[in-house]
Amino acid sequence: MAKLLRAVHPNAGVRAAYQRRLRKLVDEMQRSTVWWLRAAYRKDEARIIPDFAQDASPARMLQKVLNRLFRYWMRRWSDEAAKIAGDFIHKTQQRTTSSYEQAFRAAGFTVKMDPSRVRNDVVQALIAENVNLIKSIPQHYFTEVNGLVQRSVSTGRDLGFLTDELEKRYGVTRRRADLIARDQANKATEAIKRVEDERLGVKVGIWVHVPGKYTSRATHRAMHGKPFLLSEGLYDSAVGRKVVPGELVACQCEYRAFVPEFGDTVTPEIQKLLERDNV
Repeated sequence: MAKLLRAVHPNAGVRAAYQRRLRKLVDEMQRSTVWWLRAAYRKDEARIIPDFAQDASPARMLQKVLNRLFRYWMRRWSDEAAKIAGDFIHKTQQRTTSSYEQAFRAAGFTVKMDPSRVRNDVVQALIAENVNLIKSIPQHYFTEVNGLVQRSVSTGRDLGFLTDELEKRYGVTRRRADLIARDQANKATEAIKRVEDERLGVKVGIWVHVPGKYTSRATHRAMHGKPFLLSEGLYDSAVGRKVVPGELVACQCEYRAFVPEFGDTVTPEIQKLLERDNV
């Protein structure tokens, strides 16, 4: 009789540890940036008031401070990115394969999730994607901070205004880091599951829509319960192509592996998928 494996969710502890490491760097970057900018701004604040708003030297001085901060923090994030991403993906790999072995066992199958070249390739690709995303955090942050500082100078705003605006930017950056942690936990878990299923000969998954307050997609709600080839995914009209669970930004959807046993009769929809996969 065909078996439908239970869904395997991203490990909450691994995701939380990843999020904490990103937040720690964001917090340190914010404190450093605010301290140095406040010191520099306070030094020249008298020349930034409206009567002197056209004076270019405060803007140049603050730009030098920002450039120095940007170089320092880009190096710092670059140094940390590979370590954070590597730890996160390897721990996700371990937890996912362990949980997936248990899901197969609960369905009556005994499998061993041994490392393979295919999976190692996927793991390295996931690490590279995470490194790039982590390094994007300070890039986005300093682009916005630079704009805030220059606008404050050009409009003659005081230090209190700049500090308030930097605090708002800090909140945006923390939320971006949180989104990366949540999004990558979903992506990595689903990617590792798919490559293990393909190695074991599992061809079909059943889409499971996981709702979220800000992450549900109407197209994905409509996909709930539909079978699809793991190698293809389902067509998403919102993006005009086929996607797999967890692929799109903030998608929390999952899938349950469909494992037919010898001699099983499957639904016509699944039979068509299997026939197409064998062509």
